[in-house]
Amino acid sequence: MKKIVIIGANDFQRPLICKAKDMGYETHVFAWREGATGAADADRFYEISITEKEEILNICREIHPDAVATIGSDLANITVQYLAENLGLPGNSRECIINSTNKFAMRKAFQKAGLSVPFFAAAGKDDEVMPPSYPVIVKPTDRSGSRAITKAESPEGLKEAINQAIEQSFEKKAIVEEYIQGAEYSVETISYQGTHTLLAITKKYTTGEPHYIEVGHLEPAPLTRELQEKVKETVFRALTALKIENGAGHSELRIDEEGNVRIIEIGSRMGGDCIGSDLVPLSTEQDFVGMVVDVAAGNPPKIKKDAEHHISAVRFIMDHKDLEKLYWIQTNHPEAIRKTVLEGDVEHCQITDSGSRPGFYILQTETMEEMNHILHRGPLENPIQIFETPVQKLRIGDGQNTFYMKRDDLLPFSFGGNKVRFARKYVENMQADGYDSMVIYGNYHSNLCRILASLCNELSMPCYMIHNIEDIRESKETGNSRIIRRMNVHEIPCEKKGIADAVRHAMSELTEKGFRPYYIYGNEFGQGNEWPPMKAYEKAYEEILSWEKNSGTKLDYIFLASSTNATQSGLMAGKFKNGSDCNIVGISVSRNEKRGKEVIRNNLIEYADRFSRELPYGWEKEIFFTDGYMEGGYGAWSDQVAETIRKVYETDGVYLDMTYTGKAFHGMMNYIRENNIRGKNILFLHTGGLPLFFDLLEDERA
Repeated sequence: MKKIVIIGANDFQRPLICKAKDMGYETHVFAWREGATGAADADRFYEISITEKEEILNICREIHPDAVATIGSDLANITVQYLAENLGLPGNSRECIINSTNKFAMRKAFQKAGLSVPFFAAAGKDDEVMPPSYPVIVKPTDRSGSRAITKAESPEGLKEAINQAIEQSFEKKAIVEEYIQGAEYSVETISYQGTHTLLAITKKYTTGEPHYIEVGHLEPAPLTRELQEKVKETVFRALTALKIENGAGHSELRIDEEGNVRIIEIGSRMGGDCIGSDLVPLSTEQDFVGMVVDVAAGNPPKIKKDAEHHISAVRFIMDHKDLEKLYWIQTNHPEAIRKTVLEGDVEHCQITDSGSRPGFYILQTETMEEMNHILHRGPLENPIQIFETPVQKLRIGDGQNTFYMKRDDLLPFSFGGNKVRFARKYVENMQADGYDSMVIYGNYHSNLCRILASLCNELSMPCYMIHNIEDIRESKETGNSRIIRRMNVHEIPCEKKGIADAVRHAMSELTEKGFRPYYIYGNEFGQGNEWPPMKAYEKAYEEILSWEKNSGTKLDYIFLASSTNATQSGLMAGKFKNGSDCNIVGISVSRNEKRGKEVIRNNLIEYADRFSRELPYGWEKEIFFTDGYMEGGYGAWSDQVAETIRKVYETDGVYLDMTYTGKAFHGMMNYIRENNIRGKNILFLHTGGLPLFFDLLEDERA
């Protein structure tokens, strides 16, 4: 009977043990007992460390194996090469193993072969490294499994990262490399006598900076045919440079926005994380593990022709949210589950590298659409409830007109306001299209950011908030900012000119972590996706019409604070849909008049197109939006605005705020006076801002 020696016996080695037995080999497995889940599958198990090369070699001389192999472990691979060389068995050279298990040697080999190599340097305990720029990536020269990988942004951070990497390194050295931008992928190959065959390209998802621990993999990676060919060419050159001639290869690379392929590192073994052992056969129907056994025994790999292709994925359980997601899949899509492993305490685990993840599950579907539906299911619930808000007749006024107020500030979520209606529609949209994270653009004074941050926190969804630092009066805490910063929001401050880049970065980072982010608004330039809030306020306009009918009151004007113009656009959509002649006037709190009118116009055109509506003749003349009462810009206010807020509260018991509603109410009263509006029924839409009201009280106490 043929015999095979296998180095390692953890979960990732078990498929090799089982496959070798299926192929008729007597399996002799070497590993420590702890974590050796494959020991029970072995014909003979030897409780010996995989690093004890001489001890294992002596036993192998008695066994007389026909092959020696491992998968998914650099450390085990070193021993495999040593055994194969000394036993006269097929394998790779010692030079190959040095090049493929030591990251500094690997870079030198790439450099020698003329491959594009970023800045790199080795560092010992007392060595000083001065990279040409930051950020840089620091890792041990000779470890795998995401151990001690750190992104360093400064000389101080670099020093600490080097020390951490040295502690994890067997040879007590770190490698410092230029940080390469781009999405991460891995490539699985099989080589036989120097000829390489590409089996699969896999999309990698990680925790992101600073440590980049893998959270999942998807296969095949969604790449164009052109990029696939570029990846294949680059990887094959790198395999040859490292002298990988026999057995599996696992290449890790990044592809930037320009389509440049940059090799990160390559292992002369099958990839871990179930990529080679499970994903490759599930997605390609290729027996990758069987190929490893064949090549280890000196036989050509059996590559299946005209194999059917499927979609496969592995997701690692990092916390209770991942566990809940697994339970949901088990309940709703059990047919997609191929393997589930839970080994640790999910609630109390501390994940520092790949080895400390408490579990994983593997999925297979026929189409990418099916896989996306499972992996990106969107929110399971919509926590936001909407009711018809009351209309309150105001005692305050000008003696010429009758004033009412629609109290959207009373909507029951995170201190209320018009953005509550927005948020409900956003969740509905996310549920329909499978978005599972959010990127928002706004200011930390923003009611929208407060509502959405609270929403994401309640739904346990990642939330990235981009805010520009130029549109605020001063950098101070507000009621909204205090709430936002308690909602587990990842804040990204930037200048106006950097907003688009910040959005792209946030979207990319969430995507790299395995999420499908929903951006408010639309694209990186803040365009599009206005229809959900417009839909919300088209519906709210019907509430206003219902109140008119029930109260016997015909409104002549509706005034509101208009910032992004979505609320005003939605009210106008409702007005046109129902044939109303009420004038809707937006008091700008941030935008200039020309831009605001342009946004409203474009919103209505796109909305009408989306929902097959016709806009009435001359409708553009009904866009009323003024920037005459901004009081110095967004977040700024005057003593007169503050006085208006006090009067409204003292007269009607209604709170307004300095940033939105107080400024808008004050502007409304001036607009009415300046335009000689008399004898009219006027509704003020209270769009919320309670936390900011208390900021005014704080200012007055100071």
